[in-house]
Amino acid sequence: MQLHQAKAGPVWTEAKVDLPLLAADGRPVHLVVRLDGQLKQLPKDLLQQKLTMLLQLWQQQGVKVTQLELDYDCASSQLAAYAGWLKELRQLLPQTLAVAITALPDWLGKPGWLELQQQVDQLTLQVHSVLSPEQGLFQPQLAKSWAQQLAGQAKKPFYIAVPSYHSALLQQEQGWLVESEQPLQSQAKRQELWLDAVAVQDFSLWLQQQHWPLLQGLVWFRLPLPSDKRSWSYSQLQAVSVGKTLTADLKMSVQGEAPQLELVAENHGFVAAPLPTQINLSGRLCSAADAVSGYKLNFSKDKSQLQFVLTKAETVVQPRQRLVLGWASCQNLTLSAFKG
Repeated sequence: MQLHQAKAGPVWTEAKVDLPLLAADGRPVHLVVRLDGQLKQLPKDLLQQKLTMLLQLWQQQGVKVTQLELDYDCASSQLAAYAGWLKELRQLLPQTLAVAITALPDWLGKPGWLELQQQVDQLTLQVHSVLSPEQGLFQPQLAKSWAQQLAGQAKKPFYIAVPSYHSALLQQEQGWLVESEQPLQSQAKRQELWLDAVAVQDFSLWLQQQHWPLLQGLVWFRLPLPSDKRSWSYSQLQAVSVGKTLTADLKMSVQGEAPQLELVAENHGFVAAPLPTQINLSGRLCSAADAVSGYKLNFSKDKSQLQFVLTKAETVVQPRQRLVLGWASCQNLTLSAFKG
């Protein structure tokens, strides 16, 4: 369930959940509620009513709900008020139901932080997407600093949430708009925010070496879905989480149907792959061609040889990215060589 701020006021969004399937599975379930940090004021009474009704519905359907997790990015100046509301909420919930919250680095050490911890059973510190979008998704040195601060201040068991996705920024008149799980219908210019898998893996391995008694582990946000083109694949998530050596796997190919053909680069690896500095192709009955994505085209006089030369230094193909490098109008086009 999510409560977010719209122009007309707060709006509720509830995910469609297969309750009979969850009940048949029998494993413990955590109910997660996302509360928009842009809300001017929490509708406390309505929210409490919604949560208690939802819990009753799930339990009546046989779902084993063991924890309520609240993801509320409130301002650090509102921590005491947040703690007070949680205290009231807990009085309405079953005593056996654990309550967890997502915490932000900006909360650490602020007034109300200790009081907030007293009202919950578990914390998850989010160390990604907490700075302005222009600063990127994840900064490992800051993440280490925040984790160390929490380890020194935590009164309850805690997890550290790390990213397994990337995003894009869309430039709007009023500022930047973040595009993530689903593509937005916009003609605005996109600036991709790529995630360095090696940096995340290094942080994960570093965290495993810390002997903090209340540290429970990592939370990966978010898990792969077929419709989510910006999340890591299961294989990449597994490779990063177990400390496997991460490599690139760049594939070059000619795609399409004659005479409309494209030169395409695809990275099936787990880290960014540098693009070749030069790509040579042989064509038959070619009439036109052009290069894009930082390449320039050298076309032989008889239009049978095409050479793509990289003009932009340090150009890479990200994991799971498909990049068109050029096109040609030919009856046949084959890769003959590429280097560097």
